[in-house]
Amino acid sequence: MRALTGRGFGVFFGFLLLCWAALIQAAPPGALEQERIDAVLPAVTSVSEPEGEFGVRTLKQGDEIVGYAFETINIAPIPAYSGKPMNMQVILGPEGNILDNYVLYHDEPILLIGIPEQKLHDFAGKYQGIHVNQRVVIGRTKDESAVTIDAVSGATVTVMVLNEAVMTAAHKVAVSLGLVEPHADVKPKPSSIKMEQFEKKDWATLTGDGSVRRLLLTHGQVDDAFIGTEAEGVDVAAPERRDDTFIDLYFADLTTPTIGRNILGDKQYEYIMGQLEPGDYAFGVVANGPFSFKGSGYVRGGIFDRIQLRQFGDIISFRDLDYFRLSDVYAEGMPDFHEMGIFIGKAQYAIDPGSNLSFELLVRRQTGPIDSIFTSFELGYQWPEEYIERPELTKAELAAIEEANRPLWLQVWYQKSFQVAVLLVALVVLVVILFMQDILARRPRLLKKIRTGYLAFTVLFIGWYALG
Repeated sequence: MRALTGRGFGVFFGFLLLCWAALIQAAPPGALEQERIDAVLPAVTSVSEPEGEFGVRTLKQGDEIVGYAFETINIAPIPAYSGKPMNMQVILGPEGNILDNYVLYHDEPILLIGIPEQKLHDFAGKYQGIHVNQRVVIGRTKDESAVTIDAVSGATVTVMVLNEAVMTAAHKVAVSLGLVEPHADVKPKPSSIKMEQFEKKDWATLTGDGSVRRLLLTHGQVDDAFIGTEAEGVDVAAPERRDDTFIDLYFADLTTPTIGRNILGDKQYEYIMGQLEPGDYAFGVVANGPFSFKGSGYVRGGIFDRIQLRQFGDIISFRDLDYFRLSDVYAEGMPDFHEMGIFIGKAQYAIDPGSNLSFELLVRRQTGPIDSIFTSFELGYQWPEEYIERPELTKAELAAIEEANRPLWLQVWYQKSFQVAVLLVALVVLVVILFMQDILARRPRLLKKIRTGYLAFTVLFIGWYALG
């Protein structure tokens, strides 16, 4: 065996040093994830390996399940400002509430050039206690049932993507684990657009039948939406300008031939349809007024941070690659607009033209050098029934929809059908006894036995068993 030369020994020793440095610097796999689990659920005694389609870890205290942990990148890898998805570990409780939401990894340059890292972690922590079935809105909204969270100033796109990834992933996991009732995730079978159907219509007809929807906001309406926030009184319009237009916006689906061909013209419509993948939908947005629905954020970060869609609780956002310029319109009587655009809703969002869609316009007011407050204005959209074809539902699907739409009192009756049936029989017996009271009065022993038996039935069945 040849002895190592001085040079060879130096190379070998250097290799050993590199290996040693790598070993002492390498964190144990999942160390940060385990640290968060221990911080939120210190009594956990066992953590399973990732299981199922979504890689969910089951957290147990002895034999009792106390939570579930998963990473959003395995379920909703949505590109953020940097173009790369962030990764959050979410811990769900057995009831479907978010116990913890922590950013494990991100590659957001905007956070590395002036915004403290802790602000993103503080924002993520605000999801604690939110249920997976709740709607979360960044900024303000008129929807009183929604949970509102203030954005991180200067990182609007980042927190919008974080919100979408966390709530989408959490809801999917909760449904897969049975933490939420099946009807909470019932969606009708998606409808389809009648692509062979076309009718010539002018602008007045399209806006009149709901094919095109309008969102008209004045300066006063926008100013009033910030009352009660830190942005109250910021950039408010002069009294004489409160009734002036802030934005006059129109929104429509352009995939539907009767809408798209009338607005775009045949050649432009065919071009846009040729750019769509199966399951994609094209939407048109046009507007007048001093406020731009496009803004300039998409130029820097690639995401349009002033508009988004929402359906079935899922947020549909648009990137620069989903945008096409719209320069010419052909609908008869259509007014001129200084800002127009076509946005593609990707197939991954599973858009259903047979269900309601919500268009959201986000408006920001600066409250400090890096602080700002957001509020959203919503516009509901429903495809006219004449444009869509609904699938036939099976008996099981009809039954599921019927069950989901039952009022609470009727659901209780179905769940307590045995108790209700016995109680109805008992009431019939009581009515018979009342009608026969003269006959029973002549037989006191029999009356006493019936009375005692009925009292016992009332206490034992109605009071104890049926919890009446």
